[in-house]
Amino acid sequence: MFYIASKFLSFIIMPIGILCLLLVYAIYTKNRTKSKKLVIVAFIFLYIFSNPILINELLLWWEIPPTSISTVKTYDVGIILTGGTTNDDKLPQENIFLGKSADRIAQTIELYKKRKINKILISGGEISVLGKTPKKEIEEITKYMIISGVLKENIFLEAHSQNTRENALNCSRILKKHFKNQSYLLITSGFHLRRANACFEKVGVKVDTFGANYLSHERNYYWYNMLPKEDYLAYSQLIFREIIGYCTYTAMGWI
Repeated sequence: MFYIASKFLSFIIMPIGILCLLLVYAIYTKNRTKSKKLVIVAFIFLYIFSNPILINELLLWWEIPPTSISTVKTYDVGIILTGGTTNDDKLPQENIFLGKSADRIAQTIELYKKRKINKILISGGEISVLGKTPKKEIEEITKYMIISGVLKENIFLEAHSQNTRENALNCSRILKKHFKNQSYLLITSGFHLRRANACFEKVGVKVDTFGANYLSHERNYYWYNMLPKEDYLAYSQLIFREIIGYCTYTAMGWI
C-alpha cells in the first residue's frame, strides 16, 4: 500500500504530473483566457523540465560526485543495490539484457577485479504489485557477474528488499551475521547515493559510497544546450522522484 500511494502522490508532484494537471485544467475550464494562460504555463514548465543546462545543474547539485577508482581503498564487502540494472521482462530466458542502471554492475565488477572489494552483496527483491517477471534481476546480475569473472563463492544475495529502507535493514542483518566489524562500500547510482547512505547510517551500518550511472555531465554552455531534449525530461522525472523520496524518508524517520 505504501508503495502504491507513494508512486501515485509522487507522480502528481513530478514534472509530467504537473504538466498533465495544467493541461487537463486548461481543457476543462470554461474561462478561455485562463485556459490560454494555463497552456502557456504548461509550455514554460515543459521547457524548463527538458532544458539540458538547467536539469544538468540540478543533477550536479544533487548527485554525490564520482570517486576516482585509484583512490578507493580495499573493502571487505561491496554492496550493490538493484533497480533497473537488467531488463527482466525480455526473452529469451537464457539471454541477459542489461538495463538503464547497468553501470552499477559494471562499476562493481571493475572494483572487484581491481581488488578494491573482496566480496559482493547484491541487494534487491521483486515488487509484488508489479506482477511476476520472466526473470529476477538479482539472479541476472549474479549470472552476469560470474561470466564476467567474479567467483560465485564471493557473491552473496539479499533478495527480499522492495525499497531502499529495506535494502539497509536486510543488508544490516546479513553483514552483522557474516561480515561483522568489516569494511563496506555501497554502490548505487550517483543520484541515489544520498538516500541510500542515509538509510544505512540510520540502521547502524557505516558505509563508504561509490557512485555509478551518473546522469549529469561536466558543464558546457553551447548554444544548442538551450534547446529542450526529451532525455532531460526523463532525467527531471528521476531527480524529482529521488528528492521526493528523500523528503518522504525523512518524514517517516527512515533517515
